[in-house]
Formats: sequence, structure tokens, C-alpha cells
Amino acid sequence: MGTRAFAAVTLGAFAVLVSACSSSEGGQPIASQSAATPSPDASSPASTNASGDPLADVDPCSLLSAQELSKYGTFPAGVREDVGTDRGCNFEKDTDSPTTDPNRVITVGVRDEEGIDDAQDNGQGIDRGESGGREFARIPGAGVCTIVIGVSESSRVDITTVATEGTEKSCEIADEVAAIVEPKLPQG
Repeated sequence: MGTRAFAAVTLGAFAVLVSACSSSEGGQPIASQSAATPSPDASSPASTNASGDPLADVDPCSLLSAQELSKYGTFPAGVREDVGTDRGCNFEKDTDSPTTDPNRVITVGVRDEEGIDDAQDNGQGIDRGESGGREFARIPGAGVCTIVIGVSESSRVDITTVATEGTEKSCEIADEVAAIVEPKLPQG
């Protein structure tokens, strides 16, 4: 059985505990539930546009800034990249750093037409949790990790991180970035 590493996803005033497998060993992740509860203002109030979609007017590049990523290196402003129904914003670490400095790519993806149940496994299972009425999923893969934040049954925001240090580091960064993004999202 693989080594299990437990990480806390601090989202506003609460945490969702999930487990992840090491990038070098196999195993099945197991989701855990958090006992913490959010503060009343931990998330944005519900708001929708005429279509009823709480994320319809959300620009993915407004959910994260290069300054908020400074802990992970020097990033330029996010670049909008939409693929299919995913409205995305990519942040790729400046490559002017020394070659020994790890490379990182962080993406915020707004999915208006796909809920958390539509998330795809990256080969290492999907850990799910819920806290404060919001569902979360952690989806590790080979060198990549996605944190899925449910907004409504049919919409979500994905935080995807690729770090040259491997899956564990990718999940660590994705957890921390999700904690920055989640309070900016409407409750659906």
C-alpha cells in the first residue's frame, strides 16, 4: 500500500481534509470530512445573472493575481485561455529564473456547464469532501493536481497546478491557491 500524506485545504475560515498518494507510490486516496464550520462571511453571497448561472459573469483572471502567487515564484499576469466550455486563466512562472528553480503552471478554470460530479479522474482517484455547504474534490495525477470547488450542481471552478517537483507539491500548491480563490466565489 502507498504512503499517505494528509493535507489540510484551508478555505477561508474552514478546512477540508483530504488524503493524497505520493507521486512515487501507488495507492487509493481516501476522503475525510472536516469538523470545522465556516464563518458566516466565508463565502460570497449567492448571486446569479439572468440565465441563473452563478458563474456566468465571473472572469477567471479576476479570481487570482500574480501577486497572490508570489510565494511560488515570479508570475506575470494571468493569460485568458478558453477551451471548450472551460473559461480559463493561466499563470506560468517566469522562466528568467535560474534553471535549478522549479517551473510551475497554475490555472483557474470556470466551468459553467459542469458540476463537481462531472470531474474526471487523473489516474490516482478523486477525493471528495464538503464543508459549509460547498463541495470540494482533489484530483491528483502524474505531476499534476486539480482542486475542484463546487459552486452549484452544474457549475464549478477548477484550480490546476503542474509543478516540476511532482504530484505532492502540485497538490500542496493547488490546496493553497484554492484557499485564495474559494472566498471569491458565489454560493450557488
